[in-house]
Amino acid sequence: MRGVMKKSAALAVALMCSTSLARAGDVEVLHWWTSGGEAAALNVLKEDLAGQGIGWVDMPVAGGGGEAAMTTLRARVTAGDPPTAVQMLGFDIQDWAAEGALGNLDEVAAAEGWDAVVPPALQAFSKYDGHWIAAPVNVHST
Repeated sequence: MRGVMKKSAALAVALMCSTSLARAGDVEVLHWWTSGGEAAALNVLKEDLAGQGIGWVDMPVAGGGGEAAMTTLRARVTAGDPPTAVQMLGFDIQDWAAEGALGNLDEVAAAEGWDAVVPPALQAFSKYDGHWIAAPVNVHST
């Protein structure tokens, strides 16, 4: 199964455990979608949150295919100031979950029926110890 996972990388927004998205007025989102097309795609997520009365605080980190963003994330978490949500790649999600740094999304996942619509290979990246800890928002081959 790990071979299948290596061929398909899940890009997900993972929630840091120190926050509560469900009742948040604003969410700070660390990401590396900074090109024109990526920013346009990100606007779809921003608009969806706005429609739910949730504000988006943008924290773009350009360059490195996410390496610079992960460096920024590590510094923020170490300083005790994690962002609300982060764009992450599949195996990074599992690493952060193992450190206890990600929040539980089970309530949202159940309400939206993620178990029924998210393929098992993506659930492997998006769940940790049987709990949803990331929301898959983009998938591509590596």
